[in-house]
Amino acid sequence: MAGGTAIPHAFGGAWTEIKLDAVSYYLECYTKALSNTSFDLWYIDAFAGTGSREAEKEIGGLFEGRPRETVIETLAGSARRALAIVPPFHDFVFIEKSRVRREALEQVRAEHADKRIEIVPGDANAALCELVRLPRWRRGTAGPVRGVVFLDPYSLQVDWATLEALAATQALDVWYLFPLRDVTRQLALDFRGIGPKEEMLDRVLGREWRELYKLDDGPKVATLPGFDLFADKEEMKREAKYKQIEAWFRGRLQSIFPYVSEPLPINTAPTRQAFSLFLAVSNPKSAATDLAAKFERYATRQNRPAASRRKSGL
Repeated sequence: MAGGTAIPHAFGGAWTEIKLDAVSYYLECYTKALSNTSFDLWYIDAFAGTGSREAEKEIGGLFEGRPRETVIETLAGSARRALAIVPPFHDFVFIEKSRVRREALEQVRAEHADKRIEIVPGDANAALCELVRLPRWRRGTAGPVRGVVFLDPYSLQVDWATLEALAATQALDVWYLFPLRDVTRQLALDFRGIGPKEEMLDRVLGREWRELYKLDDGPKVATLPGFDLFADKEEMKREAKYKQIEAWFRGRLQSIFPYVSEPLPINTAPTRQAFSLFLAVSNPKSAATDLAAKFERYATRQNRPAASRRKSGL
């Protein structure tokens, strides 16, 4: 950053605004519902970026009566959107590994000197796991605290162990932009094609991802007691496609979170779903899960696939 100028952060597309619209609306509902309680409300952004993003936009043309041209516009990212929520959160944690992007976040913090903002360097998984180990988030000992975590990774960066740690708090709602396309690409159709990627898949999905495979012309591996994975992997095939993998991962989330929403498909092209946006709620009380389900339905109602394609211009 030079002379106080924000660092450009170009990424995403119109679909980025769709996911941010859904999460932002949920945040508004969340703080309104809890504003008259004794809870200290936290917003935690695990991949905060710079707080803003740059995007190309076409202006002009026949209907505007001037030549068509492409301009760069600056849009609020997840961090700035969260800071603008009314009623506000009480505490903000922005986790960012990149030093350059943290410098931009420092400028955001300076613009919001009236708010409690912590900028945390380093790996998001390590930072989140360290955060939830603090007494305030420990199940059974936590004080009057609640929060929302936004997991918006650039790729396969969220560990399954991190999701387990967040679920164990019973105090956090988690929005996770699950990289469905990238996961599917790593899950080779033939198990022998996975090779050294096994360790990475274990980290992101847990060892249970092998349930997606079955013996050639036979039952799923998970149905075979005593199956020797390493001896027989040559015979394992994956028939599960995008939607089956998406449904399977939702089931995985449901094994650790009391409530998991239906995924909101995020398309980066008319027929190309790249992500699945999930809401997972760790609080097992029905009052919390019912309220979250209501907010989530409102937040995503206008962003289902047909509406998303119209809204994004795809």
